Amino acid sequence: MMYTNTITSRFFRSFQQRNYRLLWFSDGVTSSAEQMEFLVLVWFVATRTESAFLVTLYGALRFTGTLFAPFYGIIVDRYDRLMLLRISRIIFTVIALIIAALSFLGLIQIWHIFVLTGVAGMVRAFDNVTRQTLMADMVPRHNLGNAIALTRTGRDTTQIVSPVIGGFLLDSFGLGWAYVAIIALLIGGTALTIPVKPPPRFPATRGEPIFVTLVESFRYARSHQVVLALLLLAFLVNLTGFPLNQGLVPVFARDVLLTDSTGLGWLLGAYSAGAFIGSIVIAGIGDMERAGRLMSLGSVGWHAAIVVLAASTLFNVSLGVLALAGLVQSFTMVTMSILLLVSTPTEMRGRMLGLRSLAVYGLPLGLLASGAIADTVGITFALIGNGVIGIAITVAIVLALRGIWRA
Repeated sequence: MMYTNTITSRFFRSFQQRNYRLLWFSDGVTSSAEQMEFLVLVWFVATRTESAFLVTLYGALRFTGTLFAPFYGIIVDRYDRLMLLRISRIIFTVIALIIAALSFLGLIQIWHIFVLTGVAGMVRAFDNVTRQTLMADMVPRHNLGNAIALTRTGRDTTQIVSPVIGGFLLDSFGLGWAYVAIIALLIGGTALTIPVKPPPRFPATRGEPIFVTLVESFRYARSHQVVLALLLLAFLVNLTGFPLNQGLVPVFARDVLLTDSTGLGWLLGAYSAGAFIGSIVIAGIGDMERAGRLMSLGSVGWHAAIVVLAASTLFNVSLGVLALAGLVQSFTMVTMSILLLVSTPTEMRGRMLGLRSLAVYGLPLGLLASGAIADTVGITFALIGNGVIGIAITVAIVLALRGIWRA
């Protein structure tokens, strides 16, 4: 019993911080809404248009704000981070209310979805930078790795259940009533931030011009080999790895597996279940040695799983392959976040996370390219291309910037 208690206390040690607990629950509820919304809208676009390119265009629009992420990082370093987080989540709720109203009135069109998704994408990048930076403010440095892994575990948990629920609501009740559930979750997630009281901090100076600060951010990243490697790998996995679950799985489900929105929910849930297991493993480890090595091998494994999925035509086999892909994706992304936060001083974290979020711009590029390939020569070739390119470039980055292998 004592051994069990020790393991449990080690695994959940970041929960000793009340502010972190509240933020964790808020993030989990908001993530549930986000994942339900993704499945509901991506299936709506897939079935209304029957175009792989338009499905991936929808996915790309969810990340429109990534181009502005470095500026977001500067803002997050200069202003009240909790206030900024609340504002972003209120905007998500307003957008959801508009989509629900259009749906109930029978006025919803594809272009409405694209425009509102683009607006939400601008806010999503800001929310991500703010949330991650705020989390780092709330836990001691020695618990940072555990906090990141627990945060990822919470999000992965919601991604297992939420797509299945979203698919069921869409099939059973339609778009409008599915959005009623999404709105309720968004309001709950925002309300949970009200009791949060982060520790006092000294914001970065506001006197320096933003563009000067931005140039300094790039110089810092270029002069630190580990940080540079992390940013390059972040761009790569967004270009070739994340298009899998952000746009290609719905096309694969429709064209190869011939399933419905509920089946798509199970496929995305399997991917997230694998990611959940990976996050639990890392949360249990805590302080990691050679995290850079695990991250690099995880990236290779992630892209290899994408190639294997391309050869599958069976639903159950695809579930297993996607679970494996989610597992190694988690090894890659959680260790990447840990390394970036522990490799940068507190006053630079917002700016480095801004640059890290800029790397997410690889995702809309990868989605659009993959969608065009899928429409032209088929989803199988799109998956194989992403997997092979991802493996090759991961190896090239590690060989060129060997410091990441030793980090």
